[in-house]
Amino acid sequence: MPQPTVRPNIVVLLTELESTPRDDSWVLYRHNGTAFTDAEHDLIGTATPAEITAAKAQRRLQNDWARETHEAEKALVDLVTKYIDRLPEGSLCSNIYATMSDEDYAECDRLARIVAARHGTDYPAEDEDS
Repeated sequence: MPQPTVRPNIVVLLTELESTPRDDSWVLYRHNGTAFTDAEHDLIGTATPAEITAAKAQRRLQNDWARETHEAEKALVDLVTKYIDRLPEGSLCSNIYATMSDEDYAECDRLARIVAARHGTDYPAEDEDS
């Protein structure tokens, strides 16, 4: 049976590869700092140009995802902070969302759903009967 031109397991290994040089140049590391096993190292050495290209494309997608997630998180914090900053010094607000305009509340809800989904967190659904 012919081997596929792009092996997904090789692409995954290549996307995990840390590109920052280290003192031990003979060992390959992942982004999380763990070393690749000897078997993984050997597999990486067999990567084809097509697999390297696929891994680069995947890394670009991952970087875009991370950037977009960070932008959504920052926008959410900035939006909520805008209302917190309006509170008098030393006061507490039990429901900052009640002070928001309808437009800002809708935007806050939209951003919170995006951030929750991207972090794998359940977003609390409102009770439709209330």
